Amino acid sequence: MIGREMGEEDAPPPAVETEEAPNAVEAPPAVDHHPVETHPVETPEETPAAERDEDAPAQTEEGTDSRGEPESAGAEPSTTQRSHHDAGAGDEDLVDCTFVVLPERFEHSAKVAATTPFGSVKAHLANSLPIPVEAMTLRQPDGGEPLPDDACLADYGVGGADEVELELVVAYRTEAELQAEALEAAQRDAHEFAIAEEEARLAAEAEAADAAGGSGATSRLPEVLRVHVKGRRKGEPSRTVTVRIDASGCAQPRYLGGFRDRRDGTVYHHASNQTIPTKPRVWKTKFTTETQTMQGRSRQAQTKAEASTQMARKDLVMDESKDVLVWTGKYMTHAEIMEIKERHTVTLQKYVRGMRARRLANVLRVRRDDAVKRAEEDEIKRAEAEERRGRFEIERRIRPKTSEDFELLYTELEQWRVRETAVVNAEFPPETDARRVAMKRLLAKETELIRTIGRLRIAANNANRERRVERTLEDMSQSKRWERKDGSLVEVDTPFTVRARELAHIYDALRLETKRDVSTDERLDVLVHVKWTVKEFDCGLTREIVELADREADLLNRGRDPGAMTGLRRRIANLFLQFVETPEFNPESARYSVTNVVHGMETEDGLTLQEAAMMSATQKFSRPIRNR
Repeated sequence: MIGREMGEEDAPPPAVETEEAPNAVEAPPAVDHHPVETHPVETPEETPAAERDEDAPAQTEEGTDSRGEPESAGAEPSTTQRSHHDAGAGDEDLVDCTFVVLPERFEHSAKVAATTPFGSVKAHLANSLPIPVEAMTLRQPDGGEPLPDDACLADYGVGGADEVELELVVAYRTEAELQAEALEAAQRDAHEFAIAEEEARLAAEAEAADAAGGSGATSRLPEVLRVHVKGRRKGEPSRTVTVRIDASGCAQPRYLGGFRDRRDGTVYHHASNQTIPTKPRVWKTKFTTETQTMQGRSRQAQTKAEASTQMARKDLVMDESKDVLVWTGKYMTHAEIMEIKERHTVTLQKYVRGMRARRLANVLRVRRDDAVKRAEEDEIKRAEAEERRGRFEIERRIRPKTSEDFELLYTELEQWRVRETAVVNAEFPPETDARRVAMKRLLAKETELIRTIGRLRIAANNANRERRVERTLEDMSQSKRWERKDGSLVEVDTPFTVRARELAHIYDALRLETKRDVSTDERLDVLVHVKWTVKEFDCGLTREIVELADREADLLNRGRDPGAMTGLRRRIANLFLQFVETPEFNPESARYSVTNVVHGMETEDGLTLQEAAMMSATQKFSRPIRNR
């Protein structure tokens, strides 16, 4: 029997070259097998039984293998035997295995016999998943120990109908690692080949010595054959594989037939091996009974159009007006055609590469222009932001509005005073008249600056107060926004918002004289509106507003200068603002609590101020105001 080393099952069956044995018997007629040239090979020393292929069954002299199955000379090459782990595996021995593929951590389920080796399991997974066997490593869950290829689930106490989870680690090797591994394997095979060659030489010398001694020993099969196998991957060097032959179970090789070459007398014997087939053999039926017994009949058919070819002759006139002369061109050899193709290919490559280069240049140019444009825009924005910040800093010092602005002014004033004091101390000696005069001037200037800051603070407070009042009145006059069930908003004017809007308009009219010149008639009309608005309620505040409105109207009728009535008008506006901010007179102002609510006041009708305000907002606000 011929065995092969582990790891070479994927290589194609190599041809084995031997020489004719000294006492070879004439081979019977060749059968339909592939011939293999044989030559006698010097038999090396016996190899240990542990190094032989365990999967190859031993042959016997009767032409049967170790399983007792007879084999004839014309039989097909033997197929691979099942492993001892697969023997007797039934449906009851199937295990539900869940393979967790790392590092992606997706799961793959499969049923595996408990006695199937892990090497076969990985081969099955390689057929199911697009993962090569070389990149797979099976290990126990949670980062356990790797599982060897020759072991099985039964070795770990797993039986049929169990559920097992295993981790499948996928690690692809780089091209450099593959080349290094191929180089290492080539060096190892070269070393083994040297050892086998030395053993073969020693065996040849021993056989020659036995032949010289006249011993009548019969020929036997060689124990070692050297087979050259080409690399399966590109760049992988060819290897020399040493194949050991186990002939312990038979006295002579099994004869499968062969033939002899009449030219040189070389004998070719048919051979077989137990290589695992890579692809199943598909038998195609080439001859069928229907095809061989089909009865055919000949039939004649007349086509619709007939055609013929007529050659010119003496007694026939032919129309040659539509004939076309065709002649062959210059004969070109294969080298000339390939040269033309190469020249045209280079031309195409030139234009294609130029096109790609121009596209890349355009992309790079656009990127550069965009980067320059963005840099310019960023610079412009930075300059504008710097200018706005400068204007803001100047504006907050010229016209301060917030407490932070005034704090900044006082801080800078203190820094200026310290600097000026240091200058005076450095310029004039202490306790001198000149220093006292300089310090007096410095104090006067500081006082003037403090006074200026104070005036700015008063103006800012007044402006802030006016803006705050305007925002408050505007917010009071806003319509209510109610949300419907469908999520839409609707604006509603309530009696309170209408009352607040009316009071806000009257207050704006009172303050109109501060913004532009107002005629006497316009001012009298505003005072009449104010008077009739506040006379709806009888209290000290309303009586004071009515009295002041009558006084200003009397002064206007006498032709008094409006500039002399500035204080009076400001007083009327402030009192009316208090009227607007009182919830009893303006119910909408209750949300702000600007002034204290006046309790216990009643009108002439016996109603409270709150009741009178609500009645005025709902009934009296729309009545016409009588002119004075």
